Amino acid sequence: MLLVFFCVALTTAAGLAAPWLIRLLVQTVRTSSDIETAWRGVLWLAFGLLFCYVFRSVGQFVIFYVSHIAAWRVCHDLRVALYSHLQLLSPGFFANCQSGELTERVISDVENIEPLVADVINEFVVGFFVTIGSIIVLVSLDASLVLVALLPLPLATVATFLLARHLGPAFDGESEQRGELSGILQDNISGIREIQIFNRETYEHSRIQGFSERLARQQILARNLTAIQPVIVEGATGLSTLLVVVLGSWKVLQGTLAIEDVVAFILYIAALYQPLWTLELVNEALQKGRASLRRIHEVLSLSPDVRDAPNAVKVERVRGDVTFDNVSFSYITGHPVIENISASVKAGQMLALVGHTGAGKSTLVSLLARFYDPTGGRILVDGSDLKEIKLESLRRNLSMVLQDVFLFNGTVRDNLRFGKPEASDEEITHAAKAAHAHEFIATLPQGYDTPIGERGVKLSGGQKQRLSLARAILKDAPILILDEATSAVDSETEAVIQEALETLRHGRTSVVIAHRLSTVRKADVILVLEHGRVLEAGSHLELMKKGGRYKRLHDTQFGGSGERLYA
Repeated sequence: MLLVFFCVALTTAAGLAAPWLIRLLVQTVRTSSDIETAWRGVLWLAFGLLFCYVFRSVGQFVIFYVSHIAAWRVCHDLRVALYSHLQLLSPGFFANCQSGELTERVISDVENIEPLVADVINEFVVGFFVTIGSIIVLVSLDASLVLVALLPLPLATVATFLLARHLGPAFDGESEQRGELSGILQDNISGIREIQIFNRETYEHSRIQGFSERLARQQILARNLTAIQPVIVEGATGLSTLLVVVLGSWKVLQGTLAIEDVVAFILYIAALYQPLWTLELVNEALQKGRASLRRIHEVLSLSPDVRDAPNAVKVERVRGDVTFDNVSFSYITGHPVIENISASVKAGQMLALVGHTGAGKSTLVSLLARFYDPTGGRILVDGSDLKEIKLESLRRNLSMVLQDVFLFNGTVRDNLRFGKPEASDEEITHAAKAAHAHEFIATLPQGYDTPIGERGVKLSGGQKQRLSLARAILKDAPILILDEATSAVDSETEAVIQEALETLRHGRTSVVIAHRLSTVRKADVILVLEHGRVLEAGSHLELMKKGGRYKRLHDTQFGGSGERLYA
């Protein structure tokens, strides 16, 4: 950018020199009595003009080339910084945002910064130099004529800035409407099967049409306001030129001003109003960039809910002792989701969480993964509060297998290696065999290199679940979280996955959420949760002997009145 500003100064000087050379050329033609001498002077001045124009053209090329390189690098840095900041924010933030709208900020809003850096800033610098240089030259020619020539300038400047006050909200509205449309489009594309199966095509078409119509109206409003700018500039430039021509001609007739000075005056007046023309050309980029900067700043100014404490320490591989010490949590202040939950398991043991929907099971394991921090109490791993452990090292010691498996748009191998990027092909195959996934992977068209589509759309639910288990096995973390890992599969597939789970749980501390009580009978500790509180706690045999809620749930599942405890 320093190189750009240096080139701007040089090209501006060349641009200001050109009208002066034209003035000298007119003066030479008017005053010279010898044709041959005058012609030589004209040729030298023409050569000087040619040099100014060529120098200015080369300078403009350098400015354009270098400024756009700098601008796109700025966009790159800003895009990476924005994404890095998004990674620090908790799941609660993303639960309240549309992914398409966030994508719009990371891609389109950042791209709107490029012309702001490459063009708008440079043009303002050019405008500053041109304005100062033109006024200096004009004052040196005739100060009284300058005052007359500048009469329309304040009015044009005030009108331009008043217009800008209305342009800002118009482009803000355009950015908001575009973000909303992007969010709805991404939702609809992701949910196209649901739209088709429920025959919602007409409704969704109408909804998209409505959002698009609102965006189009906002864009038209912004461009209509932008169209007023050239009227202001054209009127001011024309009026100034007219005043110079009339008053300058009078001065020439009176013999107080040379004709070449009037010619120079007209040329410099055009240069003086050039910044306003430039502002008209870059106004849209300026307003769009300003609106995008505001939207980017909204994200960058957010503080992560969960962050490393100043005294947080890095840990290597933990043993896996887990303690919930009087833990409470609320998503909304005054509305607790879990209250005063206490439990502990030793390394290698299994803690099971059972209960109906809304009991707080998933919230409890989210706190263990430190997606959120407890609003009361604490969670300990190997005797250390989670807040005293660096997030990166804590999560390196955790694996999660969820009910809603997320697979990335890539190959089978890419998704398995996600848990351990440095894993060898042999390690990947071993993990897949342990998860009973190798058999179906071998039947795929390209084996481990088969693309599986967005979110693993080309695989069945059971296949995706087994890949998720293989990914967790490959990571080999000492603490394992299983959140209803077999709820969405048939009984035959469940038996295969349960066998893989036994392999995965061996030697690891397991925190398991299960809707089928058959999966938790071997648990060392079972917590029965209801409305965020522990209703019962103990082993399977202990809870069956108590004859309480757990026994009733167990009898419901295995007594013939129902197969599942939905959670």
